[in-house]
Amino acid sequence: MQLEIREFQKLIKELPYLKHSFDIKKKNWKVQSQQSLINEVFDANEVITLNRYDLKEAIHFDLKLFILKTLMWGYPTKGRGNNLNNLLKDEKFELLTSTLYKYHESTITIKQLSEDIKSIPGLGLSTMSKFVYFLDARLDGHKTLILDNRIIQVINSDSYKELNGLKGIRSGNAILKYPLYCETMDKLAQSIDVESDQIEMFLFMFGSNLSRVYGEHVYDVG
Repeated sequence: MQLEIREFQKLIKELPYLKHSFDIKKKNWKVQSQQSLINEVFDANEVITLNRYDLKEAIHFDLKLFILKTLMWGYPTKGRGNNLNNLLKDEKFELLTSTLYKYHESTITIKQLSEDIKSIPGLGLSTMSKFVYFLDARLDGHKTLILDNRIIQVINSDSYKELNGLKGIRSGNAILKYPLYCETMDKLAQSIDVESDQIEMFLFMFGSNLSRVYGEHVYDVG
């Protein structure tokens, strides 16, 4: 039997999403092409903590530092392979910076988003959705949200009734379903009086670790 996200309204409403943080170690972030900016982010510290509020504030000061901080928050250990190293090479980093400049607090289209992702090799929706989310961009009138592999796994787990319309989403078609994802989360958030960011954080943190308790009674959320 499927769960309903609305069952957890009280929990979701209390989630301090702006405080959602990760610790980042300087030793994991050795990127020659952007090392001076990375050193500026860390200052004299070997470990820093970044949360969602920090990133939403960072955009008001320096776009390049915002990009680095967003990548650090999203990939604290810098991940495997050379994807981020390649993305931070001077030419691609400049292209990424000029691309994201137009997204801040803007209304965007899925066509624009898709074309911009394709124009920067190594950039995928998982990473781009983090950028547009923290840049407060809106898509078809709805708040943009992070859509990464962890959220996709929760959607496809068949655990939550409200996400049925998104099932079948995968890396290959995620860009096509991204508008529906943002719309679904936004409408659900309004219906239970929470922020869509809080639902996304709920799915990220608890989505794969909750199940129905046999015999429990489900109460409607007012």
